[in-house]
Amino acid sequence: MVGAQVGRAQTVTVGAPAGNNVLASVTPTFQVRVTGLGAQLPLQVTLQVGLSADFATVAVDSAFASTDTVFSVTTSKPLPSDAPVWWRVRVRGRDGQLVESAAGGPRTVPTWLTIVAPNSPSGNGFDIRRPLFVWRSAPVSPPSGPWSYDLEIINTSSGGTEVSASGLRDTTFRPTTDLQANTSYRWNLRATLRGGESVRANGQGSIVITDPPLPTNTVLYQNFPNPFPSPTAFSTCFWFDVGSPGARVSLEVRDMRGNLVRTIVPASDGITQFSAGRYGRGAPGASSNCDNRFVWDGTANDGRTVAPGVYLARFSAGNGAPTFRKIVFRGR
Repeated sequence: MVGAQVGRAQTVTVGAPAGNNVLASVTPTFQVRVTGLGAQLPLQVTLQVGLSADFATVAVDSAFASTDTVFSVTTSKPLPSDAPVWWRVRVRGRDGQLVESAAGGPRTVPTWLTIVAPNSPSGNGFDIRRPLFVWRSAPVSPPSGPWSYDLEIINTSSGGTEVSASGLRDTTFRPTTDLQANTSYRWNLRATLRGGESVRANGQGSIVITDPPLPTNTVLYQNFPNPFPSPTAFSTCFWFDVGSPGARVSLEVRDMRGNLVRTIVPASDGITQFSAGRYGRGAPGASSNCDNRFVWDGTANDGRTVAPGVYLARFSAGNGAPTFRKIVFRGR
């Protein structure tokens, strides 16, 4: 607590706001205690937050009336980003006598907006088309907050905006459309408060999306989870790769006698010819790492649930010999 006394019993003390060398918020809250003026209510209170110890430049000069002698006051507007600040409180009772606290500070205002990732000065490479963009902002109290964010991803070759999103409330963003491979991007972000105060930040370095090399071999991976169902998955998922130049693919679930139980490929889209690539993975940014076109939920082609037991996934591509994987179905 810091305080100053005018007269013998009239005193204003101000508690330091939360935070150590750096304030916990851009709109800090101060705890004020006034003694010796209880008979002078209501009190006319002024909170000043200065950018210098002599208060020659004042960032906040907030005046209000109080019918209490112990109260908290939050700054009426956000303090400047990264600035050192000092504070004091002035109080007048009904008799007009001024009582002023000692100055507190300095403390540093937290950075309004910080880019987290991607943010490497030497550039950022991704092998997915929808990388995650992450940032953080300093806490802010109503009515100044919450923050609102506008994000841009710019194609550095054309100079045009490839992706834009406005009015974001979260501090992460993943594009809903694919970025182009082998193309350089930059990104920037603007954070805005309800009063219109805003700050802009730019990601360091460029962002390049690179296509992972196409698989050279055709392979069916072990389905997962296996056994299934599991506590977190109702179905089992199939991943497979098709090597260059592509192949006609079939994927079936059969019982241990070889009888057809369920056709996975072709799926409802009827596609059997697959170009070289990786299949079965969830889309970047999706909540699942499985493509729902290539799953088995324990039902047969006619919709009935099959008996618990061991089944076989039969995978064939082009003229190659079929590949088999064991599936353990726990039943429902």
